[in-house]
Amino acid sequence: MIKIAVVDDEMHGLERFERIVADIKELELCGLFETGGQLLEYLKEHPLDAVFLDIEMPEISGLQLSQQVLDLNEDIEIIFVTAFNQYAVEAFELQAMDYIMKPLTQERLNKTIGRLLKTQRTAPKASKPFVQCFGDFEVFLNGEVVTWKNSKAKEVLAFLIHKQGVPVKWEKIADVVWPDYNSEKAQTNFHATTYLLRKRLAEVGLSQILESGRGRYRVLPDQIDCDLYELEELFKINRIKRREDLYLVKQLSQKGYMEASGYDWAYPRSAELDERCKSLTENFIKNQ
Repeated sequence: MIKIAVVDDEMHGLERFERIVADIKELELCGLFETGGQLLEYLKEHPLDAVFLDIEMPEISGLQLSQQVLDLNEDIEIIFVTAFNQYAVEAFELQAMDYIMKPLTQERLNKTIGRLLKTQRTAPKASKPFVQCFGDFEVFLNGEVVTWKNSKAKEVLAFLIHKQGVPVKWEKIADVVWPDYNSEKAQTNFHATTYLLRKRLAEVGLSQILESGRGRYRVLPDQIDCDLYELEELFKINRIKRREDLYLVKQLSQKGYMEASGYDWAYPRSAELDERCKSLTENFIKNQ
């Protein structure tokens, strides 16, 4: 069952939509809203799989509303329903799933529902991935490197790994990954990139490692194995007990934290980790 809601400032548009979907067993119509504000309030307490948005509305356009919806929940699919075709390019730049021209028909809606059902099929969960932060940043799944068509999607994931499970506002992520962009362009790039990140994680069965809500994002540390997190465990006890741990510390220190990836935001942490690794090594040698 796919949970959906609709926003249209014209009541007859909402009523028409309700009539058309009434007999579609795969859909659960959770809300008919005349304003974007009503939808946003609803989303704060209730999960949805998809929203159908009119574009030309008096208080806020559907395009602007879609960005606010995604800030609350990055997993929601956006479908625009409008009488105007000039917004199609901008809509798909925002990674909309579909763009339906009014008047809405049963046949056209069925095509969209088919696409929704396809995307809602959960990929089988893969085994826990191993994330490498020293040397080049890479994600390994069953011993194989996960490939990325979009380098910025990979960098956003790297930054969230770097934050070690702490929720990060999308504005902070955009500022770090696109430091030279103005706020509007950075926001557009952020939403497009996180869409591609979620899509790639879903393709390899790793959707469970990323959590988002209310404009904040984080990686769930208990869903991954990671060399950075292994090192942090040694820092917590502030000593090396086994020679295997000494070898790990030396190896990681030599490779450098995300050294081969060239992420500017990682350099300060790299220097800090290097100093802490040296301190751990010296303490181990002294106690031998």
